[in-house]
Amino acid sequence: MKIEGKTAFVMALFVVAVFMLASKFMLPTSIQVIIEGQSTYVKEIPNVYTALDCVIIAIASFMLGASVFYLLFVGFRMPEKERIEREAEQKEAGLESALQVQDAHIPNVDAQVPETSRAAPEDDRAGLLKILKGNEKMVIEALMDYGEMNQADMSARTGIPKSTLSRILQDLEDRSLIFRYDYGMSKMVKLA
Repeated sequence: MKIEGKTAFVMALFVVAVFMLASKFMLPTSIQVIIEGQSTYVKEIPNVYTALDCVIIAIASFMLGASVFYLLFVGFRMPEKERIEREAEQKEAGLESALQVQDAHIPNVDAQVPETSRAAPEDDRAGLLKILKGNEKMVIEALMDYGEMNQADMSARTGIPKSTLSRILQDLEDRSLIFRYDYGMSKMVKLA
């Protein structure tokens, strides 16, 4: 990240303000003037804040607050153009990785099953639904009826709580019956 001139100046201002505050809090003035009768005595009493000390502390506190505000909210922000370009790169990288994960997890059914042993899709559906019970059966039926959907839609369509649905989907994914992949902030689910 490139540091601009203003940001470098504010960083230096921050360091100076911290140094001023620390020095005044650690080493306050230690002089008090006492007048008695005809003669004047100057006696040193430690740890007394004078009006000048209070002014220096107030100025240093203001400088510290202003520099922290600038550094947090203005100084270290990326320029708008650079931020948009970086977001676009991250989206492209995310889509590419999702496609790679999707391609890696989808088994090639044509290569694994010989032509003579393939059953009709309706037979596969009925056979699959016979071996599944309860919530797993509801999940597979929803995917067969509605197709690919995200986990929130799946929870709404089946009525299964999200935490329970997540465990069921993990079990089905472990058995290679479904496939899940990231899509933005959610996970998409589809039949494998």
